[in-house]
Amino acid sequence: MDASSIGGCFMNIEHSNIEASLRCFLNSKFMFDSLSLSRSHNPFALPPVATNVNLYHTRLNSFVIPGVKKLELHVAEDQEERLTFSADLEDLIIYTNRSIQMTLPPNLRKLDISAFNSSVNFISQQMVNLENLSLTLPNIQTFNATGITAPNLKTLFLQCDSMNNLDDLRQFQRLNNLVLKGFYYPIGLFNEGSFPELEKFRCWECFFPDSEDFDNSSLTFPPNLKELEINVIRFQNVNISSSVFPSTLTRLTLANFSFNYDYLGDNLQYIDVRTSKLIFKSDFRIPQMAKEFSLNASYLTFESMDFMYLLPADLVRLNLFARESGKINPITQMVEWPSKMSEINFKNFNIDYFKLKQLNLNESGLTKIYISGGDVKKLDAGLFPVSVKDLSLTEMGIQQLADSFENLENLQKLSLQGNQLREVTSVKLPMATLETLDVNQCNLRLISPFVVSMLEEKNKNAKLRIYARGNLNVSVIDIRKTLKAIKGLSLDLSNFDNTLIEIANRSSRLRCIEEPLDPYIVESKTDDLYNGSESSSDQESGGTKKKRRNI
Repeated sequence: MDASSIGGCFMNIEHSNIEASLRCFLNSKFMFDSLSLSRSHNPFALPPVATNVNLYHTRLNSFVIPGVKKLELHVAEDQEERLTFSADLEDLIIYTNRSIQMTLPPNLRKLDISAFNSSVNFISQQMVNLENLSLTLPNIQTFNATGITAPNLKTLFLQCDSMNNLDDLRQFQRLNNLVLKGFYYPIGLFNEGSFPELEKFRCWECFFPDSEDFDNSSLTFPPNLKELEINVIRFQNVNISSSVFPSTLTRLTLANFSFNYDYLGDNLQYIDVRTSKLIFKSDFRIPQMAKEFSLNASYLTFESMDFMYLLPADLVRLNLFARESGKINPITQMVEWPSKMSEINFKNFNIDYFKLKQLNLNESGLTKIYISGGDVKKLDAGLFPVSVKDLSLTEMGIQQLADSFENLENLQKLSLQGNQLREVTSVKLPMATLETLDVNQCNLRLISPFVVSMLEEKNKNAKLRIYARGNLNVSVIDIRKTLKAIKGLSLDLSNFDNTLIEIANRSSRLRCIEEPLDPYIVESKTDDLYNGSESSSDQESGGTKKKRRNI
């Protein structure tokens, strides 16, 4: 047996003796790779039976545990205030809701301390091996107050509500990765070419000074930065167009402040922008090195679609997401998609049939296509590439479907949610690959038109799950007959009918989901619904009605 891959877990059980149990392993010279102990309130000495230990509200006589390299400690409420650890420890993680004093082992490589509404006092000597440090400390005002000295620190995460001055961080000139959460943006921290080895900087849930004296031009960045993420906790009208990003920057993520595409550098490969309002003029182009480009705005406007005719050769994903309203000019040329392109996501641009055709999707190699918001009327399956695996066309004003989607021979997921498909009579689907069909809120009357392909001999073993919630006019009789005829079909519906709810309680293939009814959905007509007396019930009864057969 390979003991190096075995983990042990012990929970406090009344009258149990965890220490005695662990002694048995020690005597047998058995070693766990990892050991987890939970809620043992009686202090005991932990024998050296693991190199990786997790203690959850467990008291020990001593945390100086021989042989342990990694320790995760959830401090118990009645734990002694002073904590000391083995000098062999390399990785220490502590979560505490009470104030503690701890002596830090000198050979630590990774230290993660999370104190919630409490304080932590450190006793520490210089830690030359410490490379990864994470501190969540609500009461500390400066970094130097921790007493931690780590000249070779590579990664630093700070979430410290009372810390306003970050000048102490200048001592860590060898940092490679810096994450700040809940701070004012550290304006001036990166002046004069400081942090020459910093490649990743993230400022999460941050703020900018709300002052007329704030000088946008004072935003500077480390000279060799490769990844930058600035996420403002709430929208602020901050203009950083005068800032100059380093030429090394390849990944840019910005959220909740004003954005100007003029400062998008040519070397950017991953761009993700979330803001309130974006307007792109005719001169806009996606940076030519881009692999992923994502825009998410409440109001998103493109005054020209010229950028779509000059897409970067290495582009893989394109996401244009208008949360409230999007505007695009007519697509006057057929779009030529890069050969590496695999995914697009367009939302709220009122894509009609002509625009959908001009997108020239059928000539692409896309595997994921998500388009939401439009007025297509009749959907032609020939508009989409054979390569597509996940096709989502939601709220597109579709009223008629193509007779067949079997040309999409790689299709696994098809979503038509929010279209008006009541009059659909028959549609063939690629059952060799299709796994799910989403027709939620499509005002359906019948389910059977979507499963005609499953009745064919070649598809007799096919399985399909249909999501059809929010269709309150659907025929219960049709549902029952369809489920009985096609054993590979599974169905999700709203719980609008008691008969279906009864069937769902006995069937693994039917789920009736409880949800509030939409007052704008038309009430079901009584002649559409099965009233419980139809002889074609899937529960066949004898004369005594004692024999039943589940779906």
